[in-house]
Amino acid sequence: MAHRLNHGVWSAWIGAGRLPGDAALRGELLRALERLDTDPVAGWRDPLMFLGPMDETVAAARYWQSPDERDVVAADPAVVERLRPVAAAIAAAPGAAWWTTPADPADLRYTSRFDTQRAVPPPLTGAAQQLADWRIATLADNRRAATERSADPAAPFSGRWWSTPTGARLVTTTRRLPGLGSIKLAWEDDSFNQSDAAIWSLRTSGEPRMWEVDGPDAWTRLDDRYPLDVTHGRRHDWYRATGRDGSWRIPDWDAVAADWDGVHLTVAGYLSTATRALQLADATAATVLAGWDPDQTWWLTDCLAAVPPQPEMWHNATSPDMPTPTWHRVSWGIADW
Repeated sequence: MAHRLNHGVWSAWIGAGRLPGDAALRGELLRALERLDTDPVAGWRDPLMFLGPMDETVAAARYWQSPDERDVVAADPAVVERLRPVAAAIAAAPGAAWWTTPADPADLRYTSRFDTQRAVPPPLTGAAQQLADWRIATLADNRRAATERSADPAAPFSGRWWSTPTGARLVTTTRRLPGLGSIKLAWEDDSFNQSDAAIWSLRTSGEPRMWEVDGPDAWTRLDDRYPLDVTHGRRHDWYRATGRDGSWRIPDWDAVAADWDGVHLTVAGYLSTATRALQLADATAATVLAGWDPDQTWWLTDCLAAVPPQPEMWHNATSPDMPTPTWHRVSWGIADW
């Protein structure tokens, strides 16, 4: 956001990132940040004004490798202090007010992005078996890693780094914004940047049982309540990402499904929780929220149905030099994908 307000911040940040130990370059960045006028941002009412900066944020998240040089610069306490007015202006903006809101059962959008392959309709049945299989595969991966990978966290190994039930064929949803068919069109972690998408509207059967992840406390409480040890499978990736060596846990999503239909991550929850090593109630263990899109709900039970008519089709005309995604609805229909 800072470099959107003043391009001088961008060049200063890139320069400081090339030589993180150079005090003069770091000073140039601090002076550029000090000159920012953040007052206009606090008045932004259009949610789409924030799409580009958040897209860059989500795309730059690193869960399986060390922070890059620009991340190191941005984490400098002096830089953080200069960025606080930017953060305060964003938090005050009417266009970002929805970032703290829970999932809206009346606005559930399942998005399948694609290029040369076909769009994938929402898998509305079979969640229980998918989660049971996911748990078996996750535990098997952890056992293999214990025997086949070095216990040295700095050893050059990589594997499963996400804390979501990725690999299980489950429905995920986000909401729409005015002029944007779903949030997933703009903000997708570890995206393949597909330029076409089909979007289904879904509804729930009854009142869903929802766990809201609105910050680190909600995420760690979920881990503490439904713990699954993945130390060996995550050790090397999460050590590189966080610098922490020790036991790692993620939620046992198969167990979570016994009590909750869905788990939703607010945008504010994403910004305050993702990529960090978070201590659990067991002082020897920690967790990372990894691989989760802002505003995304993972649905763990078969409680959803599609809303007629056929899905909407969307296309992204963004070019590499465009700072903001330019998705628009297209006229071609279901028979064409």
